[in-house]
Amino acid sequence: MPASLQQLKLELGRKLSGRVVDQDDPEYRAALQIDNGRISLEPGLIVIPDAPPPIAGETGPAMLETRIGHLIADVVHTVKTCRKHKVKITVKSGGHGASGYCLNDGGVVLDLKHLDWIRLDGAQGRLYAGVGQRFRRIYDFLEMSGTGLVPVGGGCPTVGLGGFLLGGGYSFLSRTYGLGADNVTRFVIVMGDGTLRDVGIHSKSKEDKELFWGLCGGGGGNFGVVVGAELQCHKPHADSLLVGNILFPFHRIREVLEFYNRWVTKLPNEMAVYGYLGSQADPRMPGDQPLMLRFSPVFNGEFKAGVEHLRDLLALAPVSTSLYNMTIHEWEDFISSGTEVKGRGGYMRSVLLPEGGMTPEVAKVFMFYMNRRPSPDSFVVWTHAGGAIADVEPDGTSFYHRKALFVPEVKAIWRGDRPEDMRPNVEWAWEFFNALAPHATGAYLNYIDPLQPDWKQNYYGGNIDRLLVLKTEVDPDNFFSFHQSIESKFNPDLASRPLDLSPLSSSGT
Repeated sequence: MPASLQQLKLELGRKLSGRVVDQDDPEYRAALQIDNGRISLEPGLIVIPDAPPPIAGETGPAMLETRIGHLIADVVHTVKTCRKHKVKITVKSGGHGASGYCLNDGGVVLDLKHLDWIRLDGAQGRLYAGVGQRFRRIYDFLEMSGTGLVPVGGGCPTVGLGGFLLGGGYSFLSRTYGLGADNVTRFVIVMGDGTLRDVGIHSKSKEDKELFWGLCGGGGGNFGVVVGAELQCHKPHADSLLVGNILFPFHRIREVLEFYNRWVTKLPNEMAVYGYLGSQADPRMPGDQPLMLRFSPVFNGEFKAGVEHLRDLLALAPVSTSLYNMTIHEWEDFISSGTEVKGRGGYMRSVLLPEGGMTPEVAKVFMFYMNRRPSPDSFVVWTHAGGAIADVEPDGTSFYHRKALFVPEVKAIWRGDRPEDMRPNVEWAWEFFNALAPHATGAYLNYIDPLQPDWKQNYYGGNIDRLLVLKTEVDPDNFFSFHQSIESKFNPDLASRPLDLSPLSSSGT
């Protein structure tokens, strides 16, 4: 270990309740795991904030507040020390940042996995949690609370709280309640100078209100280290909801999408109908996994009413229909692993399509590229947006793309033991969604893509200038930076042939 890194490790460790891990520590490799096996970055140190064991006799709220205090103090100390030594720092929360921007080469990674406190104010329906918390535990906690409350949370329950909320956060219940970011009432954040700010709907000053605006959809890693968030939770319209899967053979995609494109505009905000294109068990061919079109309805209401809303879709004679009466928590667990990369190589891109955007031309692009997948593990999934999301003005929060109705994401996935498969799979996905771009209105920040052209406009739209002003005010010397942080001048070289894939293996500066 270089002497400078050894000195930094010693200085960090003097005041930490947690641990500093270097490359000689057996915990190092495990701490670098994210949901993308192609990422291979080597930070010099990993700081894992923690809290000492509770004092004898200390219980309940006092013990929790003491723990929170130790955890936040570790973050403050780490930020101040890295700033003093001019060392790059990045923040890892849930580990679903498939670009790898939560990691870095040679710097410090701040691993927030122990910032996992959780506290519920049942009377106001508000839950305060550390950003190391993952949604599965939040769902379980609320289920056991007996309140009937649910968060506006990630469709994959292993997603971390922090990244999801800071990038907007689409949920199966977003058409009823808005984005995850729309349901945040408070953020606690450590700034680049080590100061702690508590901003939210309670904020009085113009500066705090503007920072809260920027955090509600402006992305992680831009303004500071968010350590805690308070969420407004909701009681669904029924104790258990209609959920399920409806399958059509892929060759019917043009016909079925043409119907779907019109039909979804007539659905109430309580109904979301997500889409999926990929390999799927076909009940007509046991043991086979052909290419299929799948719809996943989630109705925030009574099962019987949900079925009524699906009758026209079911009249198209799907090959299989599986409808369930479940809580949203049970549904999240039921589908939890369907979109995870799980140690394989992965690359994702997204587009945003407006109302009416599932056109015959879009269906034609889907058909062309899905029939040419280099890997049978690759798929497309789309969020059904609109509803309460669109009720907020584009500048109401920093999340701009309010009018999109569909949010397709492609995940190219290949075997982790075949690095030679990376290029054909990445180029396939890149060309695929380039072909969709003329029909699109932007891209989704939480599916951040190092090869995204015109990425500031595509992610932030008309809010980018305001976000840039905020960045200069709260982080004037650009302490928090990476390839696609708000102020970055990075642009991928998309004219080179073969395509320059180097941005996929670098977190930037």
